[in-house]
Amino acid sequence: MPGSVTAGDSMWKVALRMGAADAALGSARWWASVQWGLGTAAAVTAAALRFGGRSAIVDDAGSVDYRTLDRGASSVAAQLRAESTRPDGSLGAVGILCRNHRWFVTALVAAERAGCDTVLLSTALPASNLAEVCERDGIAVIVADEEFAEVVAQSGTKAAVLVADRSGPDALSRVAAEGSPCSPPSRRPKLVLLTSGTTGAPKSAVRTLKTTRVGGAGMLRRVPYRLGDRCFIASPLFHAWGLSQLVVGLATASTLEMRRQFRAAELGQLLCERRYDALVVVPLMLRRILDLPIEPDAVHQPRMVLSSGNVLSGDLAREWMDRFGDRLYNVYGSTETAIGTIADPADLRAAPGTVGRPPDGVTLTILDDDGMPALNGSAGWVHLASTAQFLGYTDGSDGDRAGTLMATGDIGRLDADGRLHISGRANDMIVTGGENVFPSGVEEVLGRHPSVEIAAVVGVDDPEFGQRVAAFVVPRPRRRVDADQLRAWVGENLPSFMVPRDVHFVDALPMTTTGKVVRHRLAVLGHPDRV
Repeated sequence: MPGSVTAGDSMWKVALRMGAADAALGSARWWASVQWGLGTAAAVTAAALRFGGRSAIVDDAGSVDYRTLDRGASSVAAQLRAESTRPDGSLGAVGILCRNHRWFVTALVAAERAGCDTVLLSTALPASNLAEVCERDGIAVIVADEEFAEVVAQSGTKAAVLVADRSGPDALSRVAAEGSPCSPPSRRPKLVLLTSGTTGAPKSAVRTLKTTRVGGAGMLRRVPYRLGDRCFIASPLFHAWGLSQLVVGLATASTLEMRRQFRAAELGQLLCERRYDALVVVPLMLRRILDLPIEPDAVHQPRMVLSSGNVLSGDLAREWMDRFGDRLYNVYGSTETAIGTIADPADLRAAPGTVGRPPDGVTLTILDDDGMPALNGSAGWVHLASTAQFLGYTDGSDGDRAGTLMATGDIGRLDADGRLHISGRANDMIVTGGENVFPSGVEEVLGRHPSVEIAAVVGVDDPEFGQRVAAFVVPRPRRRVDADQLRAWVGENLPSFMVPRDVHFVDALPMTTTGKVVRHRLAVLGHPDRV
């Protein structure tokens, strides 16, 4: 049944994996929670007290241990509190505009210790959107990588700026090295994440650090995390998925490796040279790694490969597991709902396209167009409920709720074993001649063609059918294919009304940093081959 407890380790086994038998760690966690509450600040302090010399972050610049991270974060917190204090004594928010590295983590922990609300800013944010977010969310200080200095300047924000990744008087490294103490905050701050913004300017979703940690904790029975894991986080940390895995990693005193940019060849080499317990990715990264000329025997297989942030197709899941083993997990959720379902390797073998079942503490319901529970196996609107849900948007608006349930915006169905299958985004659905077409189904078939690297499908206006199916296709290098061949390929696998009438061949698709196609930008790409 939706929302029921699913198979996994008992809570006692989970507690043992998390260090319940370690009395010294228990004392460290208690003391840290007294100081900082429940969040990343307490997790880092507890790890520093118990495992001070253990590497916390490994990035392009090397390694930093938990003791150094803890001290540096407190020093930066004192600076952020001073910089963000308004004349009336209240605290402005801290914006973090950084790629994946130690200073992102330092700034995140420091802002929490300072008592400042934290806004995680997308590295793809244009200056106009940055200006809007700074004004709307009350950002008083921006911690930014040097490469984003021009975007910050162009935004016209009046926020103070600390540069994350260089030396100098305004650099985070200098502040962290000062060793200044920071007293516990008088308030528990909030965390603000930007929505993906694939249809316009992003909205700001408000969470608490406690609910963010609760959302990660819901995975513990379904995913075999252990205390002291070594994890490579390739997914962007400013995104809800990457952040959730950062929070879990710090809570388990793990060593977290990351790089500023995802480069498939570099990560492939690291997987051959180093042993990781976990690999955190978005599906597009799996595709890029599979395209590398790497023999499976050359790879030190992680105990778990965790994918989220976008659709993991059944074909991609099957191909990954056939090559690298049954260690793949598919995690479904959103910025607003947090983690909603998890498909473990057994789920993905039995039903490769599934997003799985809800973890402990999550209720999953499929509602029909009348707001009633859908019949078993029938498609409807996916709704989730949990204590990890967001609190609302900073502009005062809220998500689409039905009581405690929140709509994800996806259409889905439950199979006979209670696994959730997503048909697609409700607002992406194409209605052509009275027939409903979800782009994901056509995209998956196109993606199977040996000459297709990736494809995206949208609906365009049509005077006869209302809409027609249009495909945007990136061919594989040194492969030749024409539109008629692709139409025939789709027609062999899908009903005729799903065959693209327009086929555009393009060099690349517009995407977000997590690999989601920005569909409203497809229309300006090229001229189609049309039938």
